[in-house]
Amino acid sequence: MSDVLCWEDHPLRSESPFRSTALAGLIAVSAVATAVGFGHWIYGAFSLVVLLLSVSRYLFPTYYKLDGAGVASRHLGLGRSRRWDEFYRVDECADGLFLSPFERPRRLDTFRGIFLRFHQNREEVVYFVRRYVQNR
Repeated sequence: MSDVLCWEDHPLRSESPFRSTALAGLIAVSAVATAVGFGHWIYGAFSLVVLLLSVSRYLFPTYYKLDGAGVASRHLGLGRSRRWDEFYRVDECADGLFLSPFERPRRLDTFRGIFLRFHQNREEVVYFVRRYVQNR
C-alpha cells in the first residue's frame, strides 16, 4: 500500500445511459417549464443553472487524494482538505465512506464531514482510512 491514494469519481460515466438521459431530460423540461410559467427566459436559465449545480457531483468529476496528512477533494475547481485528527467517526455506506468530525451523528454532519465516494476501489479506501481514523 502506498502512502498516497488518488482517484477520480464521475458517476455520469459509470451509470447507465438511460439514467443520465432521463436526468438531462428532467432538468431541461424543468427549466423550460420555469421559463414558460414565469413568462421570461431568464427564469428558465436561472432554474437551469441551479439544477445543474444541485446535481454537479453526478455530472462533473470529483478528485480525491488521501495521504499521511489527511484528505483532500476537488470538485468544480473548489478544493477541500482536512487533517486526519479532525475526524472522530467513519460511517461506511454502499457507495462510499463518510468521515465526520463528531463522535455521534449530528445535523451538522452534512456540512462538516466529507463523503469519499468509491470508484472500484472500496477495499483500498476503507483500509487507508481505517489506518488513520478509528471510531473513538
